[in-house]
Amino acid sequence: MTFKNFVCWKPNMIRRVMDVEATQSPNHLFLATHHPVAMYRQELIKASSSVKYDEEKFRRDFLAEKDFAFVPVLGGSGTGKSHLIRWLAANIKSTPQRKVLLIPKIGTNLKDIITLILEGIEGEKFEEYRQRVNRATNTLTETQARVQLLNQLAAAVGDNGRRDRSKLTDEQNYLVDELDSLLYDPFFREYWLQDGGIIHRLVIHILGYQDKVEIIEERRKFSLDDLPLNVLNLPKAGKQAQEFYSLLIGDDNIQKATVDWLNLHLDEAITQVLNLGREDLIRLMREVRETLAEQGVELVLLIEDFAKLQGIDRELLEAVLARPQQPGSKQLCAIRTALACTTGYFESLIDTVQQRVTFSVNLDIGKVGEQSLITQADIEAFVGRYLNAVRLEEQVIDDWANYHDQEVFQREPLISHCTECEYRQACHAGFGAVNGIGLYPFTPNALVQMFSRVNPSDFNPRILIKDVVKYTLENSDDDIQNGQFPSVTLQQHFGRRLSNKLQLDIKAKDPQNYERREILLDLWTNSNELCDLSTEVHTAFSLPPLGVKIHQTEVNAGTPRAAASETSYKTRPEPDSETLVTVQELPETLNKKLKALDSWNNQEILPDIIAKDIREFVFPAITQRIEWDTEMLLKGNFVGSGGKLFQQRNVIFYNPKVKRGTYSGVVLSLPLNPNDSNEFTETAFAFQGILLYSYYKTWKFPDGDRYFRAYAKYLERWSQYVLEQIRLYPRESGEPWNPVPATVELLAIAATMAGYSTNKLEDLINALFIDLPNNENITRAKAWEQLFNVFKRNQKALLEIIKSRIACTKGSSSTFQIIDTVQIIQPLEQIRKFWQPQHQIPEDVRDNFPELCKVRQQVDELLDKALQEESDRQLSVYHSLVYELGEDIKKKDLVNIVKQAMEAARGSGVFRGRKNFDDLTLLL
Repeated sequence: MTFKNFVCWKPNMIRRVMDVEATQSPNHLFLATHHPVAMYRQELIKASSSVKYDEEKFRRDFLAEKDFAFVPVLGGSGTGKSHLIRWLAANIKSTPQRKVLLIPKIGTNLKDIITLILEGIEGEKFEEYRQRVNRATNTLTETQARVQLLNQLAAAVGDNGRRDRSKLTDEQNYLVDELDSLLYDPFFREYWLQDGGIIHRLVIHILGYQDKVEIIEERRKFSLDDLPLNVLNLPKAGKQAQEFYSLLIGDDNIQKATVDWLNLHLDEAITQVLNLGREDLIRLMREVRETLAEQGVELVLLIEDFAKLQGIDRELLEAVLARPQQPGSKQLCAIRTALACTTGYFESLIDTVQQRVTFSVNLDIGKVGEQSLITQADIEAFVGRYLNAVRLEEQVIDDWANYHDQEVFQREPLISHCTECEYRQACHAGFGAVNGIGLYPFTPNALVQMFSRVNPSDFNPRILIKDVVKYTLENSDDDIQNGQFPSVTLQQHFGRRLSNKLQLDIKAKDPQNYERREILLDLWTNSNELCDLSTEVHTAFSLPPLGVKIHQTEVNAGTPRAAASETSYKTRPEPDSETLVTVQELPETLNKKLKALDSWNNQEILPDIIAKDIREFVFPAITQRIEWDTEMLLKGNFVGSGGKLFQQRNVIFYNPKVKRGTYSGVVLSLPLNPNDSNEFTETAFAFQGILLYSYYKTWKFPDGDRYFRAYAKYLERWSQYVLEQIRLYPRESGEPWNPVPATVELLAIAATMAGYSTNKLEDLINALFIDLPNNENITRAKAWEQLFNVFKRNQKALLEIIKSRIACTKGSSSTFQIIDTVQIIQPLEQIRKFWQPQHQIPEDVRDNFPELCKVRQQVDELLDKALQEESDRQLSVYHSLVYELGEDIKKKDLVNIVKQAMEAARGSGVFRGRKNFDDLTLLL
């Protein structure tokens, strides 16, 4: 059978084996997946020097001390501190002379820890301790426990009569008098007792009232975020609480002092909830040690997470740091303590604790590398154990762990599931193996790529298991079986590194499977060139090879390479020939910019300096590419600084993690369709071409023709987009709008009011562009004059709107000589039917066309009124003339009468008027 679409792990075992943050794995699974922990040994906590160390030396040295050892295991979160402590517990057996007490990090609370300490210790006084803890905790519901802790904290921070207030600062004395009011006040107690608050989290730590596991490697304490600094309805609080709160929210120093004072008294409040005071806890631990000493038993205390002991940690330390021989005191048992703790937490402890350290172990080992304590080979072996565990039946692992005692266990490894697998040869040849365990579906390269994406800093085994191995296996079953692996979920999780050029090469070569092939080359190789992987990998993932050169992956197969079966995919390397191109070496700054554009396409942020370079190139290119005269647009009206519609600053770039500024006018955001991955890649590739062209000053550089085609393709699209947005002004609603029709109909009304000939369409078109007359010698109705003056004041602005969108300047001339009448004929024909505006101006563009909106508003308000008033005025004039001259008067007779009157007036020297005698005669 062909090694194809094969899943060899058991889905139910993935969580059992790899849920590193949820449950304490059973001992047999722990042993099956354990890999030796890399570490350093330091004699002093803050020592500058350290020596390479291993867990077997650690166990031996830990037990070699005569009757006392205190060893902190230090390191950051997820470095394996708790794992090492548990390994010690598995390899140090309890005997009649030795009591090994493991305090696990998962599934325990303070009550459980005290119970563990008392386990197996008989006697009346110890039974009393058990009863006291049980009485204090078993009768409390979670809500009652929250109330109890808050009450104890309020009592501890207040004036309890036991503190020497003369040694306190003024702020501390103020807090002693006032802070408890904020904790006791019924209004504020609702805040303190809320779900998820600091009091709730502390109760979980003390009593474990929750369904899921909580992993915290630092002390739980109050922070500024836990203070009620944004409460509403403050008048509902009591007067004293209101007064303290008013000072609290306005004084940063009081806020910090409040947090410090609460944290200083936190341990006291916690122990009171447990019904054990500080002295009780110290006495309990000493009595336990005294009892064990009487029995001749030494105590090995192994603590997986010292932060789990918060509230009793200092008391416990005081007890375990006491030497067996204490002058004037009873003999204490020999004690060996190893505790896991973050470096910062331990350094915060008092200096006397650090001075009692026998030696320390540090798991902060740096990055993976040949010069590091952890190498790539270690990573592969580490992962291999987990892969083997999820493939085997759990009963097989359990039988193995129970069958072997400690010595045999160290010699006899767990059987590899691959031993009897029919696909072993093909799988190990293609994907690699370590100690007979196949790395499938990973390869050594895949582990390097995936782990570096999620853990770019110091080695963290928790991240390796959770975010690489567990994530990949959980999200691959169906995809592998359906021939859809690797899938896009991996790319979403691990990110992407391939260059823009390679992504385009992949799509051009394999448009059907380009997404999967891109992920395969991205995560399963370290190459940035188009290549195939081994035959076995392509066959296993149902992804045909391309027939290009094969990426050589260093794999330790442990078995001869399998011959390809007839149904397997076959690959062939390209002929070994290269075209040598002599090119000048690119400057480092340019290389960084090119790589930054690769990263931008892979969802990183585009640096401002690169955005500036691209913007300064693209903006003039677009404005030159647009044929303004052909498009009947006046370039100067739309392009440039000073509030123009399309400005250089309006060329912006998609950055999902950066808040975009506010822009007015036409905004060109590149790529135009950021959700189209292909367009994004091609756009980034075109930008790289721009940078290379700017450097070479020509397109004749390696792959220059390809870069130019991408640039030319998108320059055309960008130019067309800008042109469309200019023609159809972009609205907030996203719908385009053309201002020409609404402007044309207003100018047509103005031309008609001016008395220009508008009977023919060509006359009306010409009238639009004629300056409106002053009409100072013409008497009109008030509303008519008011509206006409609005037209006259704004005619220039209205004409600019039209001319900028329908005119051609013919070369460099600033005067337009041709207009596009197609855009204005339809609105003119509509306005001639009713002489009322027909085109609405959307609300969301009115700020951009203030003159147009102002005129339109006046037309809507005054046009009907002006027509009515002017009609009434002219009718009144007509009636006056009829009254004075009679209804039968002829025009010729009227003209003669006026001329006679004019002659008489001039003869008498009393002729007056807005026009002189000759002008008026000509008019008649």
